Amino acid sequence: MINSILVVEDNEELQLLYKLVLELAGYQVATVNNEINILDFVEKIRPQLILMDTMMSGINGLQISRKIKENFDNRSLPVLLVSAINGIKDRQLADSKADSIIYKPFNPNDLTSQVKKLISH
Repeated sequence: MINSILVVEDNEELQLLYKLVLELAGYQVATVNNEINILDFVEKIRPQLILMDTMMSGINGLQISRKIKENFDNRSLPVLLVSAINGIKDRQLADSKADSIIYKPFNPNDLTSQVKKLISH
């Protein structure tokens, strides 16, 4: 899908917030709330970017990001992590193979700016 973003977030309110902010910025947004569906959704919709929380019930976004990026077809797919934990170390981020991270709380304009920057690369 053109201008599509896959949001991976288990909190329904945050899913809705991300969806509204990104749709107002002109993106098509699909959401998923568990790891089982992530790889299937990536293959199905071929998003231009994945926005994923680092800590969800039962899964670790850092590990899922790495799993996504280890697939040859997804190596260039930008992954933007979202975290409430400011202490994510550079090594953890590098190991996840994610392209960038944004910390909560954040300004919605910062989110859309990061997304635009990552998609345009």
